[in-house]
Amino acid sequence: MVVIITTVGFFLRLYRLDTVPFRGDEAFTVQNWMSLPLSQSLTQIAAIEPHPFLTYALFRAWGLLAGTSEFAARLLPALVNVLGIPAVYVLGRKLLGWREGLLAAFFWAVHPYLIWHSQDARNYAIWVSLSTLAVWAGLRALERKRLADYIVYGLAALLTISIFYLDLFTLAAMLVYVVLVYRHKLQKQSYFVFTTALVLLISLVSFLLLQGSLLMTGSYGGTTGGGLDVSRLLTEFVPVLAWGTTLPVELRSISWILLCGILLFGMFIVWQKYRQTAVFLGLLTFLPLLFLSLVSLCLNVFAPRYVLSVTPFLILLLASVVVNVRSYLFRLGIFCLWALVTLFSLYGYFFVDDYAKSKSWPDLSSYLEARASPNDLVIQLSADAAFGYYYRAPADETALPASPSQPPSDIIAALEANTARYHSIWLVGQTFPDWPNAGVVENWATNNLQLVRQTNVSGLAVQQYMPWIISTDEIASRQPLARFQDTIELLDAHVLLPAEPTNQLTVWVYWRPLNLTQAPYKVFVHLQGPFNLTTGNPIWSQDDRYPQNGRVSTTEWTLAAIYRDIYMLPLHNVPPGVYDVRIGLYEPVTGQRLKLTNGDDSYLIQTITLP
Repeated sequence: MVVIITTVGFFLRLYRLDTVPFRGDEAFTVQNWMSLPLSQSLTQIAAIEPHPFLTYALFRAWGLLAGTSEFAARLLPALVNVLGIPAVYVLGRKLLGWREGLLAAFFWAVHPYLIWHSQDARNYAIWVSLSTLAVWAGLRALERKRLADYIVYGLAALLTISIFYLDLFTLAAMLVYVVLVYRHKLQKQSYFVFTTALVLLISLVSFLLLQGSLLMTGSYGGTTGGGLDVSRLLTEFVPVLAWGTTLPVELRSISWILLCGILLFGMFIVWQKYRQTAVFLGLLTFLPLLFLSLVSLCLNVFAPRYVLSVTPFLILLLASVVVNVRSYLFRLGIFCLWALVTLFSLYGYFFVDDYAKSKSWPDLSSYLEARASPNDLVIQLSADAAFGYYYRAPADETALPASPSQPPSDIIAALEANTARYHSIWLVGQTFPDWPNAGVVENWATNNLQLVRQTNVSGLAVQQYMPWIISTDEIASRQPLARFQDTIELLDAHVLLPAEPTNQLTVWVYWRPLNLTQAPYKVFVHLQGPFNLTTGNPIWSQDDRYPQNGRVSTTEWTLAAIYRDIYMLPLHNVPPGVYDVRIGLYEPVTGQRLKLTNGDDSYLIQTITLP
């Protein structure tokens, strides 16, 4: 049966393994753990990414062996996490019995949060499997008291903490357990205490050598809040560790009450049968949460993934309820409720785009590759490594803000320098809202540049900005395209094709005023085609506004100056076909239009075909 359950878990971890693009941390893994020589990653990357030596060595070796594609990079944690299925089985069998162990193995196999991390090119899924094995080896050593078993436990614990430093929470919890349970005969367990202390000492030396500066400065950051927060432990950590992040927030906000009740009930059941086991499960569930809360007062690590090693013990408590409650209907109800929520969470993870772990960076890269020029600069607002991994456009790219600590003055100075250097500036993505410098780039661009394009590519915001002062190379036509009476010349116009992903047509026009008007005129840009029954005329879409959206007026703009004007025509209800893009000016009160020199009241910019 364990083999069958393990096989199910294996295929669930391979299912759609490479469907979603890398998220930022995964791309960082590929670029810096798997692609760089080990000597370089240990000297340069380990100082900013606080992971042990073995993590870098393992991923580097795997990258050389299997490659760095989405499938290859994620296959490593997926394979190792499958080992956790038999590991939690033998752990459960030792602590509670074979039925609880078997059910715990099944819970592990289909666990949404474990599957999420198993399909993530990071070390969390590897760590939790090895941690479970190390705990089992530790219990075995405590029971047998043989030197060989202590050596096996020590090697397993060292292997685990050499993958993820915060396994020290689990090892510390086991030490507390040994001191409490064996306090009257602690001398008999001196080998266990010595072995654990030696493992912790080795990991401490490794940390000080590779990442000691982080501890001194508290500079390890992220985008999650830090500090002790009991309410988050209950309302966020417990539901996430049980069912993952792919549930509606409303469901997670109420499920914690039920989960805490079930887990406490499980603790009560275990206490009645095996008090020593109840103490063990309680300590290894509660203490890592407490230790993380205390550490997060100094380091920004207050997130469920940093206590993923608690998961097997939560699973065992749940299994004890399902197996040992006398009422068959109650057992069935608990199991069915858990199964229903698990299936709901797995469906959200695999099939609901709102829960996708990453944005579609390849789509954004393709969009920019088709539109950005070598004279442009693409600014990525979210400092996400996945963007750089997939980016293939000819324009230069940079991240701004580069970090949450970058001063606004430095950001503005970089924007001013880049505006003078590049033809246009593209802003993509969104700065993390909890960064102190969030909004600096966007606000500066809005206040100092002209927005010439705005769209959304697979959920990623895209804006293109240009200086208000027109560069002469923007105007391709040597002669004006049209003159509206003796008032204004249309120097050039560009219909940006294909239409934007948000299904709108962007039109750039360039005006040169010849004379001022008595009243302010509006510009209209119409998309005309076959007779439209809805509008009662050939117009299918339009954008009417004052020049530069009211920034300038035909009554007072500077004569002989050149103005760039942007219009956006929605295409949501426009069927495929051939259409004319026409432009003109009119006085809003009277509706009177300015005439062209040939007597027409609008100019045909371009005839286009919409697919």
